[in-house]
Amino acid sequence: MSARVLLVSTNRERAPYPVIPNGLACVASALDAAGHDVRVLDLMFARDPERTASRIARELAPDVVGVSVRNIDNSDAIALRHYTPDAVATLAALRESAPRAKIVAGGAAFGVAPLALFRALGVDYAVAGDGERATVALVDALAAGREPGEIPGLVRARDGGAVFSPPGENADLDALPRPQLHRWFDLARYERIGATVPIQTKRGCVYKCVYCTYRNVEGWGYRLRDAESVADEIAELRAHGVRHFDFVDSTFNSPPGHARDVCAAIARRRLGVTLETTNFTPAAAFPDLLEAMRGAGFTSLGITAESASDVVLERMRKGFSATTVHRAAERVEAAGIRALWIFLVGGPGETAETLEETLRFADWRLRRGDAVYTTVGLRVYPGTTLHEIAIGEGRLAADDPLLDPAFYFSPGLTIDAAVARLRRFAAGHPRFMFSADSRSMILPWLTRAASVVRLPRPHWRYMGLFQRLARMHPLRRAGASAG
Repeated sequence: MSARVLLVSTNRERAPYPVIPNGLACVASALDAAGHDVRVLDLMFARDPERTASRIARELAPDVVGVSVRNIDNSDAIALRHYTPDAVATLAALRESAPRAKIVAGGAAFGVAPLALFRALGVDYAVAGDGERATVALVDALAAGREPGEIPGLVRARDGGAVFSPPGENADLDALPRPQLHRWFDLARYERIGATVPIQTKRGCVYKCVYCTYRNVEGWGYRLRDAESVADEIAELRAHGVRHFDFVDSTFNSPPGHARDVCAAIARRRLGVTLETTNFTPAAAFPDLLEAMRGAGFTSLGITAESASDVVLERMRKGFSATTVHRAAERVEAAGIRALWIFLVGGPGETAETLEETLRFADWRLRRGDAVYTTVGLRVYPGTTLHEIAIGEGRLAADDPLLDPAFYFSPGLTIDAAVARLRRFAAGHPRFMFSADSRSMILPWLTRAASVVRLPRPHWRYMGLFQRLARMHPLRRAGASAG
């Protein structure tokens, strides 16, 4: 038996750039391949998301409503935004308009805090980890009138509480249907507001960064897609007018052999595409890989260095040293690829001295034409090593579910002193950005204008100009780039 399924993407965040719901597309395509009647509602562009959700739910009268929650919050201590209340409001509208439907929630946020979010949102079921197999198994059972069994990745109520069956991720990603993003979402509209179409070549991670949730969401170790299958997906999207792609793996260039294979498969197609990734680790910045990336169409990288100090890198368990960071900068520049350096200020071991080490590196790269993006404070997520550190230092209670955002900041440096120092540094470096700068009322319009007039990507290369224009505008949000 088949079911009418309404899948709803609740994410409306556009800072620092909008994100196309790749995970929801994966689930939609999997349900469609299993024979279910699927409709996708994307609330990114809805003027009144609750009213829109209500109208579509009444029109469709679904048997199952699936709601995607991408993030709990924006992980920004300086300009915090909490997304759970928006998800709660959307769920209330859907319940009222589709009272007979079973409500299922999923998305990356459930990989971070499955039980706590299940309780907070009050849904019938939730899915954590790979959504394709678990959601299909759940909807198959519901359509047949059966109570779902022990489905890996499923959260459900039991005996007045909630139980979670561990995901047990399947290694064979190539057996899953392609996301078919062009089928489910208005990609051209997303691109007009600065988005780049996402591509995933693997799931999972082998690094042990103390703050990161990738291992919780996607599992330990790499599950690799076939390189030719990745190139096929890009070719399919290229045939539908897409030219710019963003690889959204935990780390695109690790393992490097797989990344080389992917680049070679794309290069052989001669697709005329522009590629980027915001997840590039300095630990695997090998010259031959960078050459292959350039040949495939890479024009820019977001390099997640997080710090340029050995003390902080070691405490954050990044798996590389400051020397590795400097060497990666030289190699990426030699390959002719632009770099956005991403730093986290305030992690374990951070002091005024370690911050200066990072700023010296940032000054060097900014003078060489790169850009720098900095976040102050580290969001603490359940199940991470940083969570254990924060509990051990007496900063958090062990039973805190962390749905209300909590941040770690090193006891060796005050947040006010760090922000003041960063503000002085930013005054002389226009391409140096705080995460809070993306909260400007003007910057999103400038980014959109860059997309409309088709300025060459990456658009952050123009951030110096954008920031100057935003600061001159009379409607600039007061304190948008202040601590």
